[in-house]
Amino acid sequence: MLFSRGFSRIARNLRGSSNGCRWFLYSRDQNHHFLLLHNYQSPRGSTDTVLRSLIFSKALPALHSTRRQVHHQSSSIVEDQLDPFSLVADELSHIAHRLQAMVAAEVPKLASVAEYFFKMGVEGKRFRPTILLLMSTAVNVPIPGSPPTNELGGTLTTKLRSRQQSIAEITEMIHVASLLHDDVLDDADTRRGIGSLNSIMGNKLAVLAGDLLLSRACVALASLKNTEVVSLIAKVVEHLVTGETMQMTSTSDQRCSMEYYMEKTYYKTASLISSSCKAIALLAGQTAEVSTLAFEYGKNLGLAYQLIDDVLDFTGTSASLGKGSLSDISQGIVTAPFLFAMEEFPQLRAVVDEGFDNSANVDLALEYLEKSRGIQRTKELAMKHANLAAAAIDSLPESNDEEVRKSRRALVDLTRIVFTRTK
Repeated sequence: MLFSRGFSRIARNLRGSSNGCRWFLYSRDQNHHFLLLHNYQSPRGSTDTVLRSLIFSKALPALHSTRRQVHHQSSSIVEDQLDPFSLVADELSHIAHRLQAMVAAEVPKLASVAEYFFKMGVEGKRFRPTILLLMSTAVNVPIPGSPPTNELGGTLTTKLRSRQQSIAEITEMIHVASLLHDDVLDDADTRRGIGSLNSIMGNKLAVLAGDLLLSRACVALASLKNTEVVSLIAKVVEHLVTGETMQMTSTSDQRCSMEYYMEKTYYKTASLISSSCKAIALLAGQTAEVSTLAFEYGKNLGLAYQLIDDVLDFTGTSASLGKGSLSDISQGIVTAPFLFAMEEFPQLRAVVDEGFDNSANVDLALEYLEKSRGIQRTKELAMKHANLAAAAIDSLPESNDEEVRKSRRALVDLTRIVFTRTK
């Protein structure tokens, strides 16, 4: 009941129309339900093809188009734009130092390799820890039927905050481990604008460094002594492996399927942040409703992030992205812009099936992409997911606490930052 009320609360915040779309459910297995998005009318008035935008959930009721257009309209929650990263800057610095200490190993060479991405100036803005620290404050609301806890800053709250910081550290270690392993699989030369670890230290040390980070994450996770959280985060590691395997072993039909692509994207990108957001709420002892809303925020923000990444692979530069431009197509990975372009130009499918080993095919595929609305439609889909993430925050139980409200505004601002980023 609490679970369904969480989504009825979102539904109340999803009103109006968005490009003539509606949402509905179908079940793929007993564990997950998928939301599919159908576009009914194109600008020319013809029936559009199925968009098949996959959103994972359990027992998720139908949602309508979002009322909150966070990138075009204001709302009661977005009063003033905040710098989300500055709100948790002190904690981020503390986490950065703890991470460097946690990856220390008996073998100095392995420790120095694992530290590579945690050094200042290399780790970026710590996007995921920022989300999780803000979520920790955002869900700091009274729990119905529970006795009052100590005031903010009391012993209980300090202990809880420390445990939630551990989730941020665990999440970052899992994330970086996945990057190290992905770079080996992709034979990448760069990462975040610098030489990739495998290109500098070799594949074997890069794999072992990733393994070290995962082992440290497991130890930290076990120390929380929360079975539900341990199971939730452990499942994420399985999802990361599943997503990478899906990418490596896909058939031609699967590579050209939007549903398959979004499922893979959830596993590879959105599962980690969505489950970590839920873990933050679970550690706080929050209701199933609030935990689900936290999960929905992370899931949709993660999907929006990856969709914009797909766009930037074509529109950004190697310097701004921290990776080679057109890196996906060079590896034969078909992303959302191409999938949308294929709906307009079915002949692009033959080019994709032939592969991108020769420059002529790359040029031809890019010509089709330029003529299509593939980039624009990918941005529109990213916006829909960003709006769903913002709606989840807007659906959290009301609070008069200024810190809670400020953190929620910052989480909504992050949806704008994800959508408008250029790197």
